[in-house]
Amino acid sequence: MLMAGFPHPARVLCMMLLAWLPGRTWAQEVQWQDARLFEIEGRGWEKTSTAYGRLPDTAEGKVSKTAWDLSRDNPGVCVRFVTDAAAIEVRWSLLRGGLAMPHMPATGVSGVDLYTRTSEGSWVFVGNGRPHRQEGNVGKFEFRSAGKTEHEGLLYLPAYNGIKSLEIGVRPGARLEKPAPRPEGRRRPVVVYGTSIVQGGCASRPGMVWSAILGRMLDRPVINLGFSSSGDMEPPVGEVLAEIEAAAFVIDCTWNMSDDPALYLKCVPKLVHAIRQKRPGAAIIFVGQSEMRPEAHPTKFTEGQEAAVKSLQAEGVKGLIAVPGTDLIGDDGEGTVDGVHLTDVGMLRQARALFATVKEAAEGADPAK
Repeated sequence: MLMAGFPHPARVLCMMLLAWLPGRTWAQEVQWQDARLFEIEGRGWEKTSTAYGRLPDTAEGKVSKTAWDLSRDNPGVCVRFVTDAAAIEVRWSLLRGGLAMPHMPATGVSGVDLYTRTSEGSWVFVGNGRPHRQEGNVGKFEFRSAGKTEHEGLLYLPAYNGIKSLEIGVRPGARLEKPAPRPEGRRRPVVVYGTSIVQGGCASRPGMVWSAILGRMLDRPVINLGFSSSGDMEPPVGEVLAEIEAAAFVIDCTWNMSDDPALYLKCVPKLVHAIRQKRPGAAIIFVGQSEMRPEAHPTKFTEGQEAAVKSLQAEGVKGLIAVPGTDLIGDDGEGTVDGVHLTDVGMLRQARALFATVKEAAEGADPAK
């Protein structure tokens, strides 16, 4: 006997099924495509050890083992696409099960970030895909400008983990395809080489790594070759960097080096000459140490690097630029997590501090060289 006011058990079951089925219907209807079918930016080579790796197979054994292992992480690598769908899903699996670090959240270490281009041409954040496991993460994103019929998307991959598989899904009938090529003058990438800060430590999400912010500001591909504890200007790296037909090279290595001036006088010329042999027309920008304490500037690290750059300039080497570390991350102490690695605030400040210099260098590069 049923008590008054309580629905029949069969009706309850039916209501539960109706509440459950809409989500199942969406999941069943999503049509997935491998992300590699679209425009992959932020990579300098096609032949890499993993699907979205950052160093070529030929670099194994040349660069340090740490740098090689970290090249399997995907900071700065992004997928550009166009769709007329109002929402998309992203499904990704990771190379490693460690999703976070003590000083960096899982959203930055192992998550994905979606941006979309506004009608004015700038890029705006849509959402973050939060990782919950190594295999089969799924994130749903709704584009902000619902009135638009077409959306250009830019999907950033994890900063401190690697992608094993990545798919983008839309409802049946929605268009999802490669975008038009970038304008001719903005196709050649800027290459950034450096430390864990370059790699992304400790941005809250991949789109907030300073090289990614800089790429959106420039509206140009940026290749992130940051390797935690291994951005030390080791000699073979210059040869590897020079393989990329870049508009400019940004070197941010001081935190992984020492304050010994002799080290910079040895390493900076070797790096410059290795790049210049293949890329004589590209500017090379050396970034000073991003020390958070105002009274510490200029640091001995910065002074050693600047002395090496000035020595080369005195020899007649053109296209070298030294950027002081003084104004990179501000003087209020809010730019770092731990005194070294950057918060999102520090990342944004460094990107803004470098923007004008990198823009001028990239646009002034000789495309014939």
